[in-house]
Amino acid sequence: MVDPSIWVGRASRTFDQVTMRMQERLAERRKVERRVQWRRWGLRGGIVLAVAVLAWAVMMSPLLRFDASAAEISGEGRYVDADAVAAAVAEYDGESLLLVDTGALVDGLERIQGVASATVVRPWPSTLRIELESRVPVAAVPQDGGGYVIVDDQAQPVSTVKNAPKKLPVVSVPLGEGSDRVLQAVLGVIDELPVDLRAKVESIEAETEDSVSFTLRDGPLVEWGSVEDSATKAQVLAVLLDSKKTSQAAVIDVSAPTYPITRDE
Repeated sequence: MVDPSIWVGRASRTFDQVTMRMQERLAERRKVERRVQWRRWGLRGGIVLAVAVLAWAVMMSPLLRFDASAAEISGEGRYVDADAVAAAVAEYDGESLLLVDTGALVDGLERIQGVASATVVRPWPSTLRIELESRVPVAAVPQDGGGYVIVDDQAQPVSTVKNAPKKLPVVSVPLGEGSDRVLQAVLGVIDELPVDLRAKVESIEAETEDSVSFTLRDGPLVEWGSVEDSATKAQVLAVLLDSKKTSQAAVIDVSAPTYPITRDE
């Protein structure tokens, strides 16, 4: 008969071996889990480092630092103050190009007298290209205190000068509320005049929107009326000015272009 203790001993040794293998497997699994965890933390650390480097490049790197003196500016024209434009751009000097608020810069530029519109683009890596559209002067309006305000066809100020430019007509309609509609009518007439005729206008005035009249340089007073039918009026006026019979007239009335009138006084 077999001694039972033998089976007990064998079972004990088998159990110990199984336990040892399980412990080894558990230890190996823990090692694998630790390696995976370290890899995860390493990946996360790499991402954080990459974000930090990118943030530094954006915020601090000289590669993207805006140099206002190197900004490419065009379209300033004769009446736009270049120093005012430079001052508006200089507010962003030294900032990261990526963080420059181009919308705010455009607003600042368009508030400068004489600027009709502005466009700002970023030719990377460290400059701005600024394109300005200047207002086009069409008339000079006398000021109460002396001097003249040069305005465009929308009655927006372009510049202030001491003497009226010789090639611009002087408008005797004041700027400001109460005369806006009349001034717009006068400017509308100027805008409708052919370029060669516009250059001959010395002064222009109106009491109402329908009573625009102007004096030509070394020529007669022209009663134009409203802005309507300006193209026809200009053609009729050109014919009358070239006619020997009317070339010496003091007044030419084309307010009704199909029935023009000339007067000696």
